[in-house]
Amino acid sequence: MRLIWTIILLLAAPAWAENCVECHDEDLALDTPYAWSFEPARYGADVHASLDCTDCHTGDFDDLPHEIEPTILCSSCHDFEHIEEQVEASVHPFRCAHCHDPHAPGDLVVDHAIRDRVAREIGICLSCHGDDVRWETVAGLDQRRADLMEVHAWLPRAAKHKRVVLCVCCHTPVDRAGIHEILPAKAAQRRCESCHRQDSPVAAKFLGQPDRETWITHDVLLGDAYVKGAMRHQLVDRILIGIVLLALLGIAIHAVLRVLAARRRTFASFTAHEELLFDRWVRSWHWINALLFLVLAVTGFRIHWGGREEPLLSFETAYHVHNLVGLLLAVWFVWFLAMGAATGNDRSYWKLPPRWIRGVYAQARYYLVGVFRGDAHPFHPTRERRFNPLQQTVYLKAMHLLFPILAVSGVLLLYPEVLPETIAGYAAGWAVATVHYLCAAILSIFLVIHLYLITFGDRPRYGLQSMIDGKHRSHHPPGS
Repeated sequence: MRLIWTIILLLAAPAWAENCVECHDEDLALDTPYAWSFEPARYGADVHASLDCTDCHTGDFDDLPHEIEPTILCSSCHDFEHIEEQVEASVHPFRCAHCHDPHAPGDLVVDHAIRDRVAREIGICLSCHGDDVRWETVAGLDQRRADLMEVHAWLPRAAKHKRVVLCVCCHTPVDRAGIHEILPAKAAQRRCESCHRQDSPVAAKFLGQPDRETWITHDVLLGDAYVKGAMRHQLVDRILIGIVLLALLGIAIHAVLRVLAARRRTFASFTAHEELLFDRWVRSWHWINALLFLVLAVTGFRIHWGGREEPLLSFETAYHVHNLVGLLLAVWFVWFLAMGAATGNDRSYWKLPPRWIRGVYAQARYYLVGVFRGDAHPFHPTRERRFNPLQQTVYLKAMHLLFPILAVSGVLLLYPEVLPETIAGYAAGWAVATVHYLCAAILSIFLVIHLYLITFGDRPRYGLQSMIDGKHRSHHPPGS
């Protein structure tokens, strides 16, 4: 095929093909570091193919090696004044041809998928910094070349970043336009917040400001990539924040009304009963589960909401802690399921009581009305049935539906390479992360309400005490 292209170009191309390709074809080039070789097929598709070689290269070509004058600069035809200023300030004060092959098209095309652009432009950097070095004569490269993965070991999931992030995203100033001022290694960006935040300066520099008329931050990324902290559905965020605020307001109003109603009531004498309700393993699981979930909530929302200039918790710390604790919580949940099956505790979730719907209604009515009138609890837990019908309904969905979805989606985000490129036309990472975030938000709201509901015992402290010593306490009329 290459021979066919060469023959075609010899017949149809300008004088360069007739004279220069005889030696400078990639298969025929002289074995010397100074001999340019190129693919005639690729060059024939380039905008430079309409030029003769001597339009850019001048000198005496009769002798070998050629004694030629300095190559005409790209700026002779292209207006690169602002780029030249950046190159002069760069640690790479090279000619354009050191990075951009003038004999091959396409390395400056930007109208394509992000992954394709990244692969092409990183390839430019790897032509010197990779294992297959094209410019061996560049000063210093023949003496030392750093192991890129070792140098970038500080970066979480460095191999993943290599596939989706341009080198110039971190190795050029984010506060200035242009990508030709390559910074020294020590001055390169090392803050995760440069990308992982709603107002990411890196995203703004390379992708432009997000469309503020949409509800998606950095919507330009949706079909190609997912950047934690920089991509959120703002409408969903506002709705969830509103639900949390309404829940807190409702709890506050309800608590005040309970206190006022209790002050007006006359309390009769009673006999306190105690019954061991929760085994030690259940209580241990409960407290460790609550601690792990709280850490996950803090670090997860820190990741979701991106960075601040002086964060109390850095993005990378939150990222590492969140991943570690998430795996621990998933293992802890599997242990809970196994112990529940072995001890019969899982029946408290799955085995519905007789007239279950009526029990749900009665319990809800007690929370909304009966508690203010001093009505007796419609349900008292026992070893065989620990949860009232309303608790059982909510806990079943929380622990056996939302929590597994949360765990599975979290593991998928740890290993995004197993995901397809897109789901329903959106970046798969963003789709899975949205499901993960919604489950986390709903469970966090559930936790807030749960903390309030444990105060509904015959004494507000009884619910908390029962998860410390395992005993359920209840008041009964004297002699009962």
